[in-house]
Amino acid sequence: MTDLPKNDSLTELQKYIWQMNIERGFNTEDASKKLVMLMEEVGELAKAIRKHVGMKFTDTTKQQELREELADVQIVLLGLASMLDEDMFSAVVDKEKKNRTRQWK
Repeated sequence: MTDLPKNDSLTELQKYIWQMNIERGFNTEDASKKLVMLMEEVGELAKAIRKHVGMKFTDTTKQQELREELADVQIVLLGLASMLDEDMFSAVVDKEKKNRTRQWK
């Protein structure tokens, strides 16, 4: 099994996630199936956030659930990006460059 990245590089994390997709047999899915998975994970994240709202940040059960759902969304998104041959680090940098030129209310 591939080792987890040892640094906080989004590029390295994306490479790792894609390798895990390959090892787990998820690389044969098409992008539409991966998008449905992403939407499912976003729904689970929404549920975890709904539980979290109004609760103390020290509620470790709810905090752990929130962290896990955030991670699931990121994992599926990075897998989808790799499937579409997109580098998320570059995509985020390019989008932020564009955002910096926009007028925000």
